[in-house]
Amino acid sequence: MAVPGAHGGTGQSDVRMPARPSIPVTLWGLVATVLAEHAVLRYGQPPSPGSLLVAARVVAAIGALAVIFALLRMRGRGRRKRSPRVPIAITLVFAAALSGALLGWLSLGRVAKAARLLSANPVSSWGLRVEGDMVGRGRGWRGRASVLGTDGSEIGAVWLSSPTRLEHGSLISCVGRFKANGDDDWGTSSRMQGIAGTVSVVHVTSSREVEGPLGAVLRARRAVLASFSPYESDGAAVLAGSVCGDRAPLRSRGLDRAFSTCGVSHLVAVSGGHLAILAGALSLLLGRTRLRPAVRGSLALGVVALFVVFCGAPASAVRAGIMSGVSFGGTVVGRRSHALSSACAAALAMALLDPCVSAQLGFLLSVASVVGICLFGGYAGHALDVLTRPARRCGRRGLPAARLLGRVRASSCDALGVSVVAQLFTLPLTCPAFGEVSLVAPLANLALAPLFAGLVSLGLGAAALTPLPALQAPILAAAKGVSQAFCALLCALARLPFACLAMEASGAALFAVLFAACAAVYAAWPVPRRHHLALASLALAGCAVVTLLCLRLLQPPRVCVLDVGQGDAILVTDGAAAVLVDTGPDGSVAQALARQGIIHLDAIVLTHLHDDHVGGVDDLVGRLGCERVLVARGVADHVSDGLSESTRRLTGHGVEEISYGDTIVAGSFALRVVSPVGDVAGDENADSVMLALSYERAGRKLTALLTGDAERDEAGACLARGDVGDIDVLKVGHHGSEVSVTADEAALLDPEVSVASAGEANRYGHPREECVGILEGAGSVFLCTKDVGTVTVRPGARGPVVSTERSAPEAPPAPWASGL
Repeated sequence: MAVPGAHGGTGQSDVRMPARPSIPVTLWGLVATVLAEHAVLRYGQPPSPGSLLVAARVVAAIGALAVIFALLRMRGRGRRKRSPRVPIAITLVFAAALSGALLGWLSLGRVAKAARLLSANPVSSWGLRVEGDMVGRGRGWRGRASVLGTDGSEIGAVWLSSPTRLEHGSLISCVGRFKANGDDDWGTSSRMQGIAGTVSVVHVTSSREVEGPLGAVLRARRAVLASFSPYESDGAAVLAGSVCGDRAPLRSRGLDRAFSTCGVSHLVAVSGGHLAILAGALSLLLGRTRLRPAVRGSLALGVVALFVVFCGAPASAVRAGIMSGVSFGGTVVGRRSHALSSACAAALAMALLDPCVSAQLGFLLSVASVVGICLFGGYAGHALDVLTRPARRCGRRGLPAARLLGRVRASSCDALGVSVVAQLFTLPLTCPAFGEVSLVAPLANLALAPLFAGLVSLGLGAAALTPLPALQAPILAAAKGVSQAFCALLCALARLPFACLAMEASGAALFAVLFAACAAVYAAWPVPRRHHLALASLALAGCAVVTLLCLRLLQPPRVCVLDVGQGDAILVTDGAAAVLVDTGPDGSVAQALARQGIIHLDAIVLTHLHDDHVGGVDDLVGRLGCERVLVARGVADHVSDGLSESTRRLTGHGVEEISYGDTIVAGSFALRVVSPVGDVAGDENADSVMLALSYERAGRKLTALLTGDAERDEAGACLARGDVGDIDVLKVGHHGSEVSVTADEAALLDPEVSVASAGEANRYGHPREECVGILEGAGSVFLCTKDVGTVTVRPGARGPVVSTERSAPEAPPAPWASGL
């Protein structure tokens, strides 16, 4: 439908307004089913026979009502009368929700039964079939496996932890230990996914390949992966992930971080895009034959199904494959294909066949992005087209170059609209799960899409020619070349400032806001006008700029001992200055800094090279800007290759050294190095950089000692040299170990507040009672991050002003929250 004036009224031709898409009842049925299954899997209990019988009767009654309504509707049509659709839709949605709840209860029962059987019998008495590719975790490998009984029947599923990588599809017997799911977040998540617990492999007693057609497909996959040599280069690793679905090489080379930062992880998660490329190639090949359309379609579906199995059958690929089958079936019976109906029908079938997919993030992300694209992808692309369409054209029809640029611009708007909509619809899932938002994702998807299509097309061709190495070689070389260019662009985008920001938000709140906004747009379906879009864009840009300037320039003077688990990370800010002392273990510091509103660091000081103090450096790459990474004198030569590479990606250059007596200035804060005195290697607690912190401005003062993992010997030496004396705040050394400080040292330091950083239920027992007793005996208030979360200390006129993220368990509100 052409809408006059939609372009904003500058004399240009009309812009075609996309029609508002219809919403099929299968979408509401899918939403109801997934929510019901998710709720039962998370909060439900294994069902009893009586509850199953009652639930089955209710579902049967609802189904009978749905059939009656359908028959009445058909009868009304026969009389040329239109029966109401709303009651039928409500009935069907209600039936879908009850069915989902019932299936969720059945799944819980199967998981509980499998856990009881595995707990009562040794692991060596069961068979295990490895499902999917195992992923490297520290010094071992982790994956998923099905537990098989003596008769070959499947009993349940477990996580499989092994010191060596076990091949996808292999059947193994092993000696090991089984641990059922606990009641923590990990145990709940595993139970929701149908996992009964974890089997830790001690020794594999036998291993063999699966037989039959599946075995043949998996052997072909291994041959293709071997020909790709995925561990030899970044391009080969991306090729293996994109064509074969094996992401272990990506993780081993550290590329998974770049994909996540750029928001393009879906490119190596085999899904609809891969199947579309494969289907296009098959259409070109089969279109030259004289086969009937139905036969060509059946052959194409068969090849697609083999490819899904070949890639390990991830949920996104299975959903896309079923969607293709539904669309083809509708075409065969003479019905027009409706993308949203096909997608919802495919996802609903998967959720009913296996309720545990409702708890799998990959499945939910795939469905959410497809639903969003089907509903609003065209509208978003049209709005961008209206916003970016030039006001005037050269000549009556335009010059050839102008027409080409116009087509490129229109295609870019469509692709950008799809990317933005997909990111918005998945935000309520990704933000709580990963704690970050990729700001560069729309640009990255637009820039990488052509290279991605090329590497997948060439990779599929190389995979098909694996049995013919001479013919495969040139195509594989071309595929690796395109893939290497893809990696170079990916890493360049990941290094952009603010490519990704850490953000914590409630998934329910984000979903409510998104649903309200989408409902308003869908109900109104307004015609996009350029001046309205321009004003909205300027307003959003202005809000973003003001927010970023406030976060960058207006930080309050404070010292925050961040809650990063069993590790150290201390933030010092004042105005536009921010310094981070240590980065904690991997995967926690970015979110902790996001909660403090930090988007830029002047410097990171790494007190020493233990993982619980430097592990978070890589986590910061692409999330915020940083100018320098500082280590003690002599440590630069001992920095690992991995940490060195992360530092270069974060700052653009390597680490810098600081020496005894050097001072780091952060606004009105001064951090003076008081230990070590000479050169150190950085691999011992005694090598830790100790900083004497001081602040004085406008009548407010603060002094503190930041110790890293240094203990009583190093603290005593600093006191003996006169480098430190009476202080307000002590960051307790080595997480509060029994040798952190002596009673004499505590008396000389006389801290009003002592803060230890330790993880909940850590295996070291930090902080130790001996340390707590010494500091409290010296009159200091003792706090630990595992009890109160992040501890923030601000300079005050009458002493430090201390606040905590939460109150200590089973304790009244802290009396020091208003100042000391």
